[in-house]
Amino acid sequence: MGRRYIIGPQIAVGGQGVVFRATRTSLPDHTPANDTVALKIHFSAGQAIRVQREITAMESLSHPSLARLIEHGYCDVGIRHTRYIAYEFIEGQTLKQRLERGGRLLESDVLPIGRDVSAAIAELWSRRIVHGDIKPSNIMLRESGGAVLIDLGILRSVEEESAPRPLRPVDSFAPEQLRPWGTVGYFSPEQARGERLTCASDIFSLGIVMLESLQGRHPTNFDQRALADGIRASGRKLDISAGLLGVLDRMLLASPRSRGRLTKLSDYFQMLQQRLDGGA
Repeated sequence: MGRRYIIGPQIAVGGQGVVFRATRTSLPDHTPANDTVALKIHFSAGQAIRVQREITAMESLSHPSLARLIEHGYCDVGIRHTRYIAYEFIEGQTLKQRLERGGRLLESDVLPIGRDVSAAIAELWSRRIVHGDIKPSNIMLRESGGAVLIDLGILRSVEEESAPRPLRPVDSFAPEQLRPWGTVGYFSPEQARGERLTCASDIFSLGIVMLESLQGRHPTNFDQRALADGIRASGRKLDISAGLLGVLDRMLLASPRSRGRLTKLSDYFQMLQQRLDGGA
């Protein structure tokens, strides 16, 4: 990498590659720099299309609730010539880490997460992009406040998915096989069926994440079949306002068309937060 980076500790590893905390000491033109980045190294050349999709999307996006792209290029890892992407480093922890360490969250904690992630979903959908893998480990909580949606490695654009071709439902994959893009337990019903998606799918996944955060555990214990007809937040032991309970029920409806009518979710969560603060 031209000796322009000092590689620090590993942050995460998965099917797409490995992420390190790193210090960038100079820019590609060798102008001195001194910034901390999340450096994502991809494992194989077989991910070239996926990686390019991520880069192309992030070059056109700029939103406080989406991680900012710093630079990208090629590097050698052993004998492999592969891609790297440097994102802004977000000081904080993932929502998954927060839940593992502290248990369930209060409504006052969950509303800002819903506000920021739904704003990121809306920004992606303005370019007809579906994230497709919204889950606690893909949501960063900034130390300074606010949530950031990360890991756009499996995103899909509606235009790319417009060509007619058969899609496979989740249940058609054997347990030992790599399942379709996304994470079991957070698939929307239409995503699990292998259908083409809209932002309504991301809204459903966010609803699962918010319900999990309020309960301190996944609402179906990651049983995807239990989500086939949608689920309800109503009737569960939740100490939350009627406004939040009602919008969660709508986010978790089985019909993507009904969910797709949830416009300006971010503004609604902000309004609920203001009501909560005013009543404190």
